[in-house]
Amino acid sequence: MMSQDNRLLPLSSPVDRSLDRPLSEIPQTKPGYGATITEPTHLREYLNVVLKRKWLILSLVLVVTLLVTIQMYRMPSIYEAATTIQIEPKRESVLKTGKEIVINTGNTKDPAYINTQLRLLENPTLARQVIKTLDLQNNPAFFGGQSQTGFIASLRRIFSLDKKADASKSDSQAAVPVVTETEVKDVQLTLDEMERLEPYEMTLAANLTVEPIAGTNLVTLKYRHSNPELTQKIVNTLADTFIYNNIERETSGTQNAYKVLSEKIAELQLTIRRQEEQRVNYAQRNNVPIDDKPSSNLPAERLAMLSTQLLQAENERKNLQSLYEASAKETDPNSIPEVQDSKRVQELRTKLDTLKQKREELLQVYTAEWPEVKKIDAQIKPLEESLTKAPREVVAAMRTRFEAALAKEARLRSSYHQQLGETRGQNIAGIQLSQMSSDLETNRQNYNLLRARLNEIENTTTEKPNNISVTNAARTPREPVGPPRLRTIILAFLLSLGAGIGLAFLLDYLDDTLKTVDDVDRYLHLPSLALIPSRHERPRLKGRRAVAAGDGADVTALALTSDVRSPIAEAYRHLRTSLLLSSAGQPPKTILVTSSQPSEGKTTTAINTAIMLAQTGADVLLVDCDLRRPRIHANFGVSNARGLTNYLSGERDLAALLQEYDKLPNLKLLTSGPIPPNPAELLGSNEMRRLLGTLGERFTHIVIDSPPAISFTDASILSTLVDGVMLVVHGGRSSRAVVRRARQQLVDVGANIFGVVLNNVKLESSDYYYYSGYYSNHYDDDGAPDPTDGASTAGAGRAS
Repeated sequence: MMSQDNRLLPLSSPVDRSLDRPLSEIPQTKPGYGATITEPTHLREYLNVVLKRKWLILSLVLVVTLLVTIQMYRMPSIYEAATTIQIEPKRESVLKTGKEIVINTGNTKDPAYINTQLRLLENPTLARQVIKTLDLQNNPAFFGGQSQTGFIASLRRIFSLDKKADASKSDSQAAVPVVTETEVKDVQLTLDEMERLEPYEMTLAANLTVEPIAGTNLVTLKYRHSNPELTQKIVNTLADTFIYNNIERETSGTQNAYKVLSEKIAELQLTIRRQEEQRVNYAQRNNVPIDDKPSSNLPAERLAMLSTQLLQAENERKNLQSLYEASAKETDPNSIPEVQDSKRVQELRTKLDTLKQKREELLQVYTAEWPEVKKIDAQIKPLEESLTKAPREVVAAMRTRFEAALAKEARLRSSYHQQLGETRGQNIAGIQLSQMSSDLETNRQNYNLLRARLNEIENTTTEKPNNISVTNAARTPREPVGPPRLRTIILAFLLSLGAGIGLAFLLDYLDDTLKTVDDVDRYLHLPSLALIPSRHERPRLKGRRAVAAGDGADVTALALTSDVRSPIAEAYRHLRTSLLLSSAGQPPKTILVTSSQPSEGKTTTAINTAIMLAQTGADVLLVDCDLRRPRIHANFGVSNARGLTNYLSGERDLAALLQEYDKLPNLKLLTSGPIPPNPAELLGSNEMRRLLGTLGERFTHIVIDSPPAISFTDASILSTLVDGVMLVVHGGRSSRAVVRRARQQLVDVGANIFGVVLNNVKLESSDYYYYSGYYSNHYDDDGAPDPTDGASTAGAGRAS
C-alpha cells in the first residue's frame, strides 16, 4: 500500500471547514491580490448589459408591439357626441312657508342640488326612457357595431390611407324625434321586459359620461358609439328627456314671507352692531390684536421661533452626544468613524504608508544601517507619534462640541419657558376674541344671504320655473375619438422596451458565471494570465480574415494555433509570457493545468501552452496525468498503449515511454497509458514525485494535464508536486461558486496558483470590444506577425 502524502493535509486548523466559506477567510497565494479594488459602476457597464441581450429585447418589443397593434386595429372606431346643458339653482328652495318658516343660509349654488341632478342623469330609469323613446331594443346597430372586427380587416385598417370613419351608416337618416310627454312617461313594465332591457341600460350607462364644467352651471353629456348618427340621437334624446322630467318634478308654488324676512333682517342689523362694539372693547382691554395677521401677534411669533431653535439645538446635542458616547466606548480610537474621516489622520497615514513602502524598497537592496534607510526611519517615528495622538485630539474635539451644544440647549430652553408663560395668557384672550369674531361673521353672512333672498322673492313671478336648458345640442361626429391606437401602440412599445431592458438586467443579475477579467479579480482574487478567444469567434470588421481554427473541420487543440496570425495563437503567446514571468527569480519548471469542472478547455490549454513554450527553443515535456479521461494522445494522433501508468506501475524504461511531435522536435509527449483503477493512489505515490524530479533535470518545462479539481482529488494531489497551477475557466459558463470552491480546494493543500486562464471568451461582446479591435487592426495587414516575437519575449522573461 502506498504511503500517504502529508502535503495533502489542509494548512488550516484541523477543524473541518466548508469549502464555501466567505472569501475574506480564504488565504491568498499572491501578494497584491488579497483585496479587490471596487470601482464605481459606469454607464457603459449598464449599456453593455443591454447590448449583450439586444436581440432578446428587440424580439420582445417587436412581438408585444405587433400584438398590441393588431388588437388595437381590430377594435372598431369610436365616435363621440356631446350635448351641453345648463343647470341653474332653484330660486324657491331656500325659503318655504307653512306651519313654520325654514331659512337656508347656505350658498345659492347648493352642492347637494347639483350632485342630485348629476346622479339623476345616470339613473337607470332615464336610460330606460331613452331606450324606449328611440326603440333601441329593436335597433341592430346598437350592439352590432361594438364587436371587434376580423384579423384581415384589422390589417387593412392599419395600412389604409383613409383614416375616416368606416362605421356603417344607419338606415334611418331622420332627425331627432320630438320628445313629447307621452313618449317620456315611464310605463309599467313586466319583469321579463325589464330583464330584456337591462343589457341595453347597462351598455348605455357604460358609454355615457357626465362631466360638470368647473366654475360654471354647465354640464356636458358625452356618449360614445361606433355609429356616429346613433351617437348623436342618443345624447340629444337623453338631454331632452332629462329636462322634461325636471319640469315635472318642479313645483309652481311661490313663497310669500316678505314680512317675516324683513323682520329677521332688522334683528340681524342690531345684533351685528352690538357684537362689533363688544369685540373692539374686549380686544382693547386684553391687549389682543383684533385682526388675524401673523405680523400682529409678536409674542406667538417669538415663541414659535424659540421652539424651532430649541428643537434644532436638542437634535444637534443628541447627535453630538451619541457620537461622543459611541467614541468613548470604543477601545480602539482608530475604529471611530470620525477618526477615520479626519483629513489629518488620512494625510498622516498616507505619508506613513509612503515612507514605509519606500523603506521596504530600499531594504530589498540595502541593509537597515544604510543612511537612506535610517533617514526614512527618522521620518517615520514622528509620523507614528502624531498618528497615535490624532485620535485623542479628535475625541477631545467631539467632547468640546457636545458640551457647547448642551449649554446652548439649556439657554434656549430657559428662554422658551419664559416666553411660553407670557404667551399663554394672551392666547386665552385670543380664543375668546376669535369666538366673538366667528359669531359676528356668521351673522354678517346670514344678513347678506337674507338680503339677497329678499330681492329674489320680490322678483319671483308666477311662471312655471325651468332652471335646466340645452345650451349646445350635439352634432353628428365626423372624426373618431377612439380607440387611442397610436398612443396605446407607443405605450406598448415603451413598456415592452422597459420590460425587455428589465429582463436583460434580471438575467444578468442571475448570471453566476465568470465572463471578464474583472470578474476573475473581483470574485476569485487571482491574477488573469491570459484571455483565450472562442474558436468560433469571427472578425467584427469588414475585410478581416477568418480565424483558421474555426474555418475547417479540424477542431483539435493543435488546430487553434496553426495560424500564427490568429487571435487564439496570439492569446496563447500572451499566456506563455505571463506564465514565464509568474515566478520571481526563474521561470516555473513544472506547471499543472486543471479546471473546476469538465469541458472547460484545460487539455487544449495544456497542449497549446506546451507548444508555445517549445517554440522558444526550450525542451518541453507534455504529461497527460488525466488518468480518468486522457485526451492528449487523441489530439496528437499518437498511441496510448504505454505511458505514465506503465512507469508508475514499475516499468523503468522512461525513454521508451516518451513520444515525439514531428513539427517540434524539442516537444516530447508522455501519454497517460492504460487507465488504472486507482488513479489517485498512483499520482500521489513516491514514484510520481521521483519521476517529476528526474524529468525536471532533463526538460526546461513540464506541462501536466490533470482532471477537474472539483470532481476528483487528482489535481489537489498533483498541485503539491509542481511549481504552480494554472486554473482554466470557461468564460461565460463556469459558475463563480464552483470556481471558488476549486480554488479553495487547491489553496487548502498549499498549492501555488499562478493565475486564471479565461478560456473560450467571445470577443464580440462589448466587454472585449477593445481586445477584438486590437486584433482587427493588427491582423488585417498582408504580412503575418513574426512568430518569434513571443519567443523573444519569453526568453527575456526567462533570462530575468
